[in-house]
Amino acid sequence: MWPWEHFAFAYVLYSLTTNVIFRTSPSARETVAVAVGSQLPDLIDKPLAWTVGITDVGYSIGHSMFVAPFVCLAVYAMAVRRGERALSGAFALAYVSHPLADLFSQLLRGRVVDPRIVLWPIASPPATSHGGFLDHFARYFVRYVHQLLTGGLTVQIAFQFLLGLAVLALWLFDGAPIVGDVWRLLRAQRHR
Repeated sequence: MWPWEHFAFAYVLYSLTTNVIFRTSPSARETVAVAVGSQLPDLIDKPLAWTVGITDVGYSIGHSMFVAPFVCLAVYAMAVRRGERALSGAFALAYVSHPLADLFSQLLRGRVVDPRIVLWPIASPPATSHGGFLDHFARYFVRYVHQLLTGGLTVQIAFQFLLGLAVLALWLFDGAPIVGDVWRLLRAQRHR
């Protein structure tokens, strides 16, 4: 999945959770925590594999279901020290949603789900190719754009479209976190 898809997926999950269970919308700070948590697995694994060459594939430490509890507990400990438990919940839900979304994405593309992407250090998917970060990004992005332009309406593209609509609707319902806060701050400054 692409970074924006991971963020959208995590935001929809977090917004629905906070709105349904806690009857409140995500704050700007919680939205930032969701953004960070939703990207962190790839920010750990892709450079380790594609740039540094420490791992063979871009699914290892950051995507591991064995490592995730430790990452989430470390973030929780830091959040408790700062009195920001809600931020740790936002981060944890987004962080855990990332590898789950990668598994779900395989289904949407009509592929067999490969659980090895979440089983590091017990198992890892086989390395597919070599090259640097930009080589991988360019290869995947060109393939993605080609699929969008020539593939017609696939299940994956339909899901992406619906996910985009859902995140936009929820974000507006939530008061447009971050953008809404900046707008209110600017209006308050102007009226002084």
